[in-house]
Amino acid sequence: MLALCVTVCLILVGGEVVQPVPIAVFALGYVTDSLVNRICAEASAIWGPAGITFEWRRVGSEAEASNGPFEIIIDDRRANVQPRCALGWITFTANSPERAIHLSRGCAEDLVVTTHGLNEPTIASHETLIGRALGRALAHEVGHLLLQSKTHTSRGLMRAIWSGDDSFGFRRRGFELTAEQRAAAIGYLAGNGRGPTPNGGNHVDQAGIGQPQFGDSR
Repeated sequence: MLALCVTVCLILVGGEVVQPVPIAVFALGYVTDSLVNRICAEASAIWGPAGITFEWRRVGSEAEASNGPFEIIIDDRRANVQPRCALGWITFTANSPERAIHLSRGCAEDLVVTTHGLNEPTIASHETLIGRALGRALAHEVGHLLLQSKTHTSRGLMRAIWSGDDSFGFRRRGFELTAEQRAAAIGYLAGNGRGPTPNGGNHVDQAGIGQPQFGDSR
């Protein structure tokens, strides 16, 4: 299958080489390669300054995606817990995240329609907005995965409240990681992580304007 947004460089952090993180991406056929590229590129741009890179690979089925260490599933489904309009979510069991992150293109489309002030006269600019919002949601969910935590913060990538400009704005501001978060994520990867858990409750993350962004774990 087509490899997307692949970052193959090795980064030296604290004297150790940090390998790119392999992530399989399964998206339904109506989700274009160009949109998947935009989503992955946005998440990579947010995590890159922390010294963490990714190898994104689009695969043909959820079964194929489940063979890798981590997976992203992109479709139009809604979360099965509140808030139903979440852009992305990840499932936790016994305070540990599962290996799969879900992104909802349908919810991102809804957010574009309901966000005042967006100017998107072309198909390309519409896709840019969708890719930007889902990529930032993905970066946040990757944070829960690599930090092995449900915790939200008051500032930075892991904050619980986002504005419309946070989701769609051209400038990528307010998505920073603290030194402690960066160290924790690199430490998790250096230790090869923990295995996925089979079942759990959804930790649901929602992008919106002036609304609580993220739901609690169930």
